[in-house]
Amino acid sequence: MNFSSIPKQYVVVGVVIIILVAGATSFMVKGTASSKEKGEKESVFEEPAPNMPSVDSSVKASLKGKTEAVITIKGVPEGTDMIEYELSYSTKEGSIEGVFGTIEVDGDEAKEEVTFGTCSSGVCRYHNIDGPVSGVFKFSGDYGDQILEIEFEV
Repeated sequence: MNFSSIPKQYVVVGVVIIILVAGATSFMVKGTASSKEKGEKESVFEEPAPNMPSVDSSVKASLKGKTEAVITIKGVPEGTDMIEYELSYSTKEGSIEGVFGTIEVDGDEAKEEVTFGTCSSGVCRYHNIDGPVSGVFKFSGDYGDQILEIEFEV
C-alpha cells in the first residue's frame, strides 16, 4: 500500500482516534485503581477512631432533619480549631451512604447544614434513611485530637 496516496485528513483523523483510545484506556485503568482504594478506605480521618481520646461528656451533638439537616454541637472544647465529621447510614434500598466534611467553630458552638442525598444542577435526590445515623466527630485544636462517636435517630 502506498501511504503517500492517503489524504492528510485521513492520517490526522487516524492519529486523533488512536490518541483518544489510548487516553480513554488510561483513564479507565486509573479509575479502576482509585475505586479499589476507595473501597479499602474505612474513614475520612487519618488516624483510626479507637486511638483517639474522647471529648468531655459536656460536649453535646444533635442532628435535626431527614433530608436537609443541621448538625449542632454545643460545649465545643476551648482551643478547638476545626471539627471534621463523618455521618453514615443505611438506606431502605439496601446501600450504605455517608456525608463528611468540616465544621467551622464559633466559640463553644458549631453548626453545619448537610444533605442526605446528592444534588446536581439544582436537583436533589434524597436518600431514604433506614435506621439511625452514625456520627463520628474529630475535634482538633491546641490540645491535640479528640473524638466523639454518637448515633442519631432521624
